[in-house]
Amino acid sequence: MATPLGGLMAVVVGFLVQRKTFRGNRVMEFVSMLNYALPGTVVGIAYVIAFNERPILLTGTMTILVAAYMFRYQAAGIRSVVASLHQIDRSMEEASASLGAGAARTFFRVTLPLIVPALLMGMRYLFIHCMTAISATIFLVSVRWSLLTTRILECMTELQFAQACAFSVVLILLVFVATALMVGLTRLATRRLSGEGGPT
Repeated sequence: MATPLGGLMAVVVGFLVQRKTFRGNRVMEFVSMLNYALPGTVVGIAYVIAFNERPILLTGTMTILVAAYMFRYQAAGIRSVVASLHQIDRSMEEASASLGAGAARTFFRVTLPLIVPALLMGMRYLFIHCMTAISATIFLVSVRWSLLTTRILECMTELQFAQACAFSVVLILLVFVATALMVGLTRLATRRLSGEGGPT
């Protein structure tokens, strides 16, 4: 859940930071990178404190895990989208607008297809780190939601090495399968853009 939501947020924030000029533009970019710069334990404790009071009581729920992963690891996606937008000449979007397309149509028909490879690479990074995160997770996980990384840690502390190895193999296979899928989608998107004469 954190991977597609983080990808969506990376596109929105990256586009606003790179293509729009407004008061607080740089502040928005700095804040979006802040979660990644802080240690995982600090982020985990901060989320527990922030979301442990009414009316926003999220401690122990899946929502707080998804939010923590999404905000903590979306920085790579944002930077890849920003870098991709740097390589796209604004004249392409201006040409679309001059032909009568609105801002939304220009974004979905011109800009978004060109940044799909960068978006998929950011989502790949986000997924891998979500699956292997432990520092912030140990403060946010609950009895209702048992994650692979915390189960591996529990097995290691209880000297259950066989179970820890089994969980680790499952984790590695999941990451490899998802990574192969995203790499395949990235290559497909790149080939499609190359075939249409767009930038790669």
